[in-house]
Amino acid sequence: MCPETSSYLASDSFYAGILHIITTIGVPIHLFGAYIIIFKTPCKMQSVKAGLLFIHLVSATLDVFFSFLAAPVLTLPGCSGYPLGISLLLGIPTSIQVFIAVTLFGIIGVTIMLFFEDRYHRLINGHKSKNWIRIVYIVIHYTIALSYVMPTYVSAPDQDIGKIWMKQNVPCLPEEVLHRPGYFVIATDNTIPKTCLAFMLTLVMSQVFFYVGAIFWHLFHTISISAATNRLQKQFFLAICIQVFIPLLLLTLPSLYIVLAIWLEYYNQTTTNLAVTMIPLHGVLSTITMLMVHAPYRQATIDTFCGSSTTKSNSPQIRITGNELQTVF
Repeated sequence: MCPETSSYLASDSFYAGILHIITTIGVPIHLFGAYIIIFKTPCKMQSVKAGLLFIHLVSATLDVFFSFLAAPVLTLPGCSGYPLGISLLLGIPTSIQVFIAVTLFGIIGVTIMLFFEDRYHRLINGHKSKNWIRIVYIVIHYTIALSYVMPTYVSAPDQDIGKIWMKQNVPCLPEEVLHRPGYFVIATDNTIPKTCLAFMLTLVMSQVFFYVGAIFWHLFHTISISAATNRLQKQFFLAICIQVFIPLLLLTLPSLYIVLAIWLEYYNQTTTNLAVTMIPLHGVLSTITMLMVHAPYRQATIDTFCGSSTTKSNSPQIRITGNELQTVF
């Protein structure tokens, strides 16, 4: 039996309304987060400023793209959908929008991985300029992030054939959906898309886990620095992990639903829409977490909204560089 498709919760107007609310709330938060990173990052955190800012900008771009520019409606369990965002008015082909969306996921994954890779080399090797091997390493990974989805596009079906396939294999899908502006079927066989996504996920997450594990091992086994410095290193790295992984957990929920919906051939537009609305909340949560877990950003936020603090902390400040952090009183 097909789920109710005429429900307001399954309608485009309800879905678009939620995304507009997310945009209205998210954009000011993203702008404030960028302001804090650019203008309120203390000297002790200069070595991570660029990395934090790039992660923030990529996350914000993903949020704005999903909530405002594209506002994609997925028609699972097929690999298809249509846009509701401003891109539809601008006449941007849906195929291009899908490419941008999938690429953004790859870019944010590579950006997070390279952030931990940078922290690993700074911690182990100290603050050194990038050599050509690392530059090639970075270029290769961003090239993969920009191209890993290309096999799916090469095998994309003729759209008329794709719509016929959707009608036959997803009988619960309303007929009028197939004729919505910008409706696009990226694949009738999910094997290639799944392979591309699995490859990218394995490439990124295996390295993330390696670098995170290696950094933790180093922090808990090093004896070449003072106990106080080692404690400060652990606190900083734990804050970074909280900032990165808590928002990522939010992305796992819609990702898990999408995988299960395709695997079980389950169609329910209401739950699909609600799952997708969680994606643009990722960057918002990431920004809020960043402002909470890093003491300088937290204090700058409090000073911004509650007035500047006149009290000075007597606790040691740290300069996040190489093996031995510089302690400044």
